[in-house]
Amino acid sequence: MLNIFRMGFLAVLFFLSATIQPLHAQDTIIRRAAFDIGSASIKCTVADVDVTTGNLVKIVKEFAQKVDFAEDLARSYDGNLSKEILAKGQDVLAEMKQKALALQARQFSAVGERTFQTARNGKAYLVTLKETLAVPCRLISKQQASLLNYQAVRMHLKASEDTLLVWDIGGDTQRMTARNSDRSMTFYVDAMASVSFKNTVIKLIQGKNINTVTTPNPMTKEQVRQALKHARDHAESNVPRDLADRISSGAMTVMGIGGVHYYSIPETLGEQPTTFTRAQVATALEKWTNMPDSAFADEYADTRLTNLILVLAYMDALHITSVTPLKANEALGLLVSPEYW
Repeated sequence: MLNIFRMGFLAVLFFLSATIQPLHAQDTIIRRAAFDIGSASIKCTVADVDVTTGNLVKIVKEFAQKVDFAEDLARSYDGNLSKEILAKGQDVLAEMKQKALALQARQFSAVGERTFQTARNGKAYLVTLKETLAVPCRLISKQQASLLNYQAVRMHLKASEDTLLVWDIGGDTQRMTARNSDRSMTFYVDAMASVSFKNTVIKLIQGKNINTVTTPNPMTKEQVRQALKHARDHAESNVPRDLADRISSGAMTVMGIGGVHYYSIPETLGEQPTTFTRAQVATALEKWTNMPDSAFADEYADTRLTNLILVLAYMDALHITSVTPLKANEALGLLVSPEYW
């Protein structure tokens, strides 16, 4: 009788363990929504994350929409972001949160960087977003932003991390991030980026007022030549010598992230390549010179040509022969960084 009772008791324990264990394991997988409030767009990644290991389990959905904070700030007369762009940003973020909720996201986190540090009302805006939308919005440093991007790329990396260079070009910030032999990190952060370079071309090369002119297109061959020289000289003068030498040696795997590398350059090449070469970028630049915005048929038409110039100039200056474009951003790195949740 005792043996029968013991066997029954063990059977119940076995049943409970078989049903409870998967539920417990499932509780370690949290569906999160991470928002990258960038200088030219807002991006959202909804994904399942194992919170015990910090590993990304599955990307559920990604959203992105143009909200040109950097362009708005460049035309500000008082250093503030306009009410119109702030309202648009809030509406876009609210819409993305609703989409994430519909996908059963349980945790939310957002980050904003350079534009919101520069704008006089930038920090207050992130606080407003947090209070209005119940999404924690953090203002992060240039180094923190670089690390989030680096984390995002590491998840896709097959080559050695020791030779990895993450090259990110956003609307108002360009970053290069690499690990040193002593395991410390090297950061190159510059304001020479997509929107800022386009405006530099309009002001310095074309001699026009960016408050009344929003596009440099069409650009003549001579204007392209001058813009290339300006960006090349800037790269040679500003990229730290140690980092420039490592890149120029050809030993680094250059991963290009951000809208410029993953969308803009491939669109002007006419394909989504696994890698693109310096020669391909030069050919595309020649093809699109003298073309008006209408020829690009894109909402980012005003930066498409100057993005080609900027990327080619840096490839020239640093002797980069090829770049591997990767769909990765701060939102992806944010998902697996426990200090933001």
